[in-house]
Amino acid sequence: MTAPSAPVLAGRFASHPLAAALAVEVARVHHRYAHEIVASYRLCPFISDTVSAFGRFCVVLDREPCVATAVIEATVEPGVVHLVYPLCAWDVPTFERFGNRVHEGARRECAKLGRPVLPVHATFHPAMSGDRASPARRVALVRRAPDPFVQLVPEGHAEGGTAYVDLAKLDLAALVREPAKPRHRALASMTTAELDELDARIEAIHADRHASYARYIDALR
Repeated sequence: MTAPSAPVLAGRFASHPLAAALAVEVARVHHRYAHEIVASYRLCPFISDTVSAFGRFCVVLDREPCVATAVIEATVEPGVVHLVYPLCAWDVPTFERFGNRVHEGARRECAKLGRPVLPVHATFHPAMSGDRASPARRVALVRRAPDPFVQLVPEGHAEGGTAYVDLAKLDLAALVREPAKPRHRALASMTTAELDELDARIEAIHADRHASYARYIDALR
């Protein structure tokens, strides 16, 4: 599995001596999540390469995420952006509201810069919960990323081939109609055993995250 390009650092602790090493681990773990969950379970019908799909991968080392900082990092250059917050302890609703504010701020900034707007965003969080009994709510089961993050996708990428789509708006019915690729079926039609396997994969990735981040998180307290 090819590693993603070096992550960008931002936030209060970006200059900490251990920040770069932590960011490398963050990128590694999130690439594993993209490869083993997003790509493997066909959560984005357009994704062809989990490396290029990362776009600008920014590790923001703030315990209290800042909208202004996020908007700056989201609009430094055109393209897909992932803003990852490994130090953030906010709950899901709070982080989702933050993601909405970042999206609106980034849209306004792109308009000022004369760039394509960012029509798509999605928030991911390790504590997200879904409902196995409801195919429409199963999406949240796979949005349990290793860390809270906001994904922003500009015009032209959501339909183009390398960016993740907004999983909140994913057409699960269309995925059910598609022929299953080897090993995994569409999320909406997965059996209990397959959902158990999905949970086990996510738990393993979260365990990897906790083990590999531990020394850095403690040092940044």
